[in-house]
Amino acid sequence: MKPLKTFWQTVIPLFLIIFLVLPVSAEEHSEEEAAPPATETAPPVKKYVEFTLSGTYTDIKEMSFFGTSSTKTLRGLFKKLDALKNDDEVAGVIFKIGNIGVGWANLQEILNKLAELQDTEKEMIAYLESGGNAQYLLATAMDRIVLMPTGSLNLIGLRAEILFYKGLLEKLDVEADMLAMGEFKSGIEPFTRDSMSDAFRESMTELLNDLYAQMLEKIADGREEITPEIAAELIDRGPFTAKEAHEAKLVDALQYYDELLDAINETPDTAVAKQDDKKKRKVPDMNSFMGLMQLFNMLNPPQRAKGPPAENQLALIYASGPILPNFDSPFPTTSLITPKTLKKAFEKARSDNAIKAVVLRVNSPGGSAIASDLIWREVMRTQREKPVIVSMANYAASGGYYISMAAGTIVAQPGTLTGSIGVFGGKLNLKGLYNKVGLTKEIIAHGQNATLYSDYGGFTETERERVEKMMKTIYEDFVNKAAEGREKTFDEIDAVAQGRVWTGRQAKELGLVDELGGLETALAIAKKEVGLTDEDRVDIIVLPEQKPFFEQIMESILEEEAGISTPLPGQLAQQHPALHKLNTQWHRIVTWLTLFEKERVVTALPYDILIR
Repeated sequence: MKPLKTFWQTVIPLFLIIFLVLPVSAEEHSEEEAAPPATETAPPVKKYVEFTLSGTYTDIKEMSFFGTSSTKTLRGLFKKLDALKNDDEVAGVIFKIGNIGVGWANLQEILNKLAELQDTEKEMIAYLESGGNAQYLLATAMDRIVLMPTGSLNLIGLRAEILFYKGLLEKLDVEADMLAMGEFKSGIEPFTRDSMSDAFRESMTELLNDLYAQMLEKIADGREEITPEIAAELIDRGPFTAKEAHEAKLVDALQYYDELLDAINETPDTAVAKQDDKKKRKVPDMNSFMGLMQLFNMLNPPQRAKGPPAENQLALIYASGPILPNFDSPFPTTSLITPKTLKKAFEKARSDNAIKAVVLRVNSPGGSAIASDLIWREVMRTQREKPVIVSMANYAASGGYYISMAAGTIVAQPGTLTGSIGVFGGKLNLKGLYNKVGLTKEIIAHGQNATLYSDYGGFTETERERVEKMMKTIYEDFVNKAAEGREKTFDEIDAVAQGRVWTGRQAKELGLVDELGGLETALAIAKKEVGLTDEDRVDIIVLPEQKPFFEQIMESILEEEAGISTPLPGQLAQQHPALHKLNTQWHRIVTWLTLFEKERVVTALPYDILIR
C-alpha cells in the first residue's frame, strides 16, 4: 500500500496545479485572442504657456530704506526663458507684452535671449493691447504678432530730448561757472546754454542715426515682407490704428486675448496652460506682534541654503548707477557706485583662489573723476592676476568707460552708449540767489585762490586757470589710460575721445570695444579665458553681496562709532517708490549738483536715452 500512497501523494498535487492554472492560462489566452487590436498611443497634447513680459528690467534689484524695489532682474527673466526653452512639453509660448521699462542695450539682450528660444522651434506668439517702439521690437522676435482690435501701434520713430536749465538758473540769479575738456563734452551745456552747440547737435544726431538704423534692421529681421527702407516709410506714417497696422503687415492678426486663447484651444491636441508666477503677499497687520515679525521677515528674508561650492567660480561684479565718492549713510542702496564697495568686491575676487576670472557688469553714465580712477585701479590690479571681462549694459560712458578700460576684454551691445572720454567741471555761483532772498556773506580770505570753492562768486582769473589746468591733466590721464588699455597711441584715442558718445556698434569699429554681445557673451569669454568648457561645473559668485536690509543697517552703525552721517540728497530722492517714478530728471540734477559740491571735475554723461 505504501507505493500506492506515494503515487497519490505525487499525482493529486500535480492534478490540482493543472486544474487551477490551465483555466487561468486558457482564460488569459482567450482574452488575448478576443481583445481588439491595440490602438496607437494618443499623441501628446501640445502645451502652450502664457508669459507676461512687462515692467522694469534692471541688472540688480535696487535696495533702499523701504527694501527692494519693484524692478525685475534680467537674469531672473533669462532663467524663466531658459526653463521654457528646455521644457520639451512646451510647444508654444504666448507673450503678453505690456509697458516695459528698459534701455537700448538691455532690450537687445532680451531679444537675443528670445532668439535662442525661437531656435527650439517652439511657436512664439506676441500679444499686444497697444504698443510703442519697445513693445513692437520685442514682438518682432515672435513668429506672429496679434494686436487687440481696438488697440494702436505707436511706431513713430526715435527722438532725443535734452533739458536745459540755464533759463531757470537765470531766474534764480544762479550762475553756472563751468568748463569742459573735449570738443564734444557737452555735460556743462544744460547749465550754461539754452540750446545745443553745433558739436553737441552733431554728436547727438549721429548717435540717434545709428540707433534708428539698428531699429529699422530689427524690424526688417522680424517681418519677412518688410525691408529697412519699407520700415522707415511705415514709421513716417505712424502711429497706426489696429486695422492700419494689419493692412501694413506690421501685425498678423487682430483678436481679443480670449479669442486668441479660444483659437489655440480649439486646435486639435493643443491646450493653453496658464502660467501665473505672481506671488501675492498679505499686508502685515502692524497692530500685532506677529504682523511686526512678518514685516521683519519680509525686509530680512532668510538666506537660501546652498550646496558645496564648485571648484571653479566666476565673480560677477555689478557696477550700476552714478559713480560717487565714498560716503557713509544709514540707508543702504544698490543704485550708486562707490570705490569702497567695489574695492571690497575686487579684493574678494583676487584673494579667492576658486574664482578664476571676473566679469564686471557696468551700467553707469559716470560721475566723480576721482572715484572713477580709484575703481579703475582695482580693475587694473585684478586684470594683472586674473582675466577681467567687462559687460556693458545700457550705459558705460565717461566714468562708466573709465572703470571699464583696464579690462582685458570689453563686450557691449550695439545699442550701448559708451565712450564720452572727457571731463567737465566748475561750480554754481549762488550769490545772486542769496541776495534775492535777503542773505549776504562776508568773506575774509588768505591765499590768492582761497575762494575757489566758495559758492558766493565765480572763479577769479587765477582760479579759473588752476581749474582748467586740473581738468587738462585729468583728461590727458584719461586718454593715456584708455590708450594703454586699448593698446593704441594717445593720438588715436584722442581722435575718438573729446567727450564724444558712441553706440556700442560704433565703438567696436573704433576699437573702444572688443565684442558685441551681452552678459552671457562676457561669461562665455571668461570661461574660455581660463580654459573651462560648457561641461565644466562653474558657480557664478555675485558681488557686491546683496545682504538683507537689517544686516546692512547694523554694519553701517557698527562702522560709524562716532555717529550716523546724512545721506546724499540724490540717494534720499530714491527712498520712496512714488518718488522714484518722479525723480528721473530731479535725481540727475541733484546727483550732479552733489558732485559739484564735493568735487570740481566730473566724468559724466549729461543725458539718458530711453526707448519707448
